[in-house]
Amino acid sequence: MKILLVNEEGCFAPGIIALAKALSAQHRVVVVGPLSPLCGAGHTFTNGNAPIRVRQYFTQLAKVKIFAVSGTPCDCVTLALDKLLKSKPDMIISGIDSNNNRGETLWSSGVVSAAIEGTIQGIQSIAVSADLRDAKGEGEFRKVASAFARLLPSIVKAAKPETTLNVNFPVAEKGVRCGVKYTHVTNGLVDNGYVCDVNPFGLTYYWLKSPHGGFSKEVLEQRGDVYWLRQSCITVTPLKLDLTCADAIPILEKAGLSLRGT
Repeated sequence: MKILLVNEEGCFAPGIIALAKALSAQHRVVVVGPLSPLCGAGHTFTNGNAPIRVRQYFTQLAKVKIFAVSGTPCDCVTLALDKLLKSKPDMIISGIDSNNNRGETLWSSGVVSAAIEGTIQGIQSIAVSADLRDAKGEGEFRKVASAFARLLPSIVKAAKPETTLNVNFPVAEKGVRCGVKYTHVTNGLVDNGYVCDVNPFGLTYYWLKSPHGGFSKEVLEQRGDVYWLRQSCITVTPLKLDLTCADAIPILEKAGLSLRGT
């Protein structure tokens, strides 16, 4: 396959380089990543607010083209498809992110959003994340990339073109004990709390806390992605583009009728 690799941590981040090495043995791989880390960028575009610049790098990965983009992860996807690639890729893989994107945290993830944008553009897309917050260098990422490369054929066979697959690997130290679990997104995770403090100059500032790692019994009882990651499973969650809450449409229609009668 011809595979486009994107991410949010930068075009030379250990996660995307590990993926490029693992996949380029059997596939044609092009890397298009942000020039600098843009974690938490979500589904944002530069949108004409500033010019986007691109620089191609030549590295020891002789078979892999690497482009650095001064834009967001979603910019990387659309710019690659429109200008940087000579032909349409068979697949877009986004990652490897060094934090799991599970539950509602995936909404702010540039890695997941880039994969979703690939699906919007009509290309089968996968987001890959792993709990590697304490990883040093590329070693742990290589293990995840190698495991993902072995899973890829079966994942592709099970996937539908209209869905984005969100793949998460469990804590590296525990390893994968329970295989692959196809599951749903867990609700009720995001805290969005802020730390308030005063700097040495007497100015008040606010710092967003990281999403909490401890989960309530109610969260775990959902048996979604969070639960199975804690059981040391690789989780695969299919995400759909249509965000419509169909159940709410007839309720809104009734409300609309009553308003017209007043």
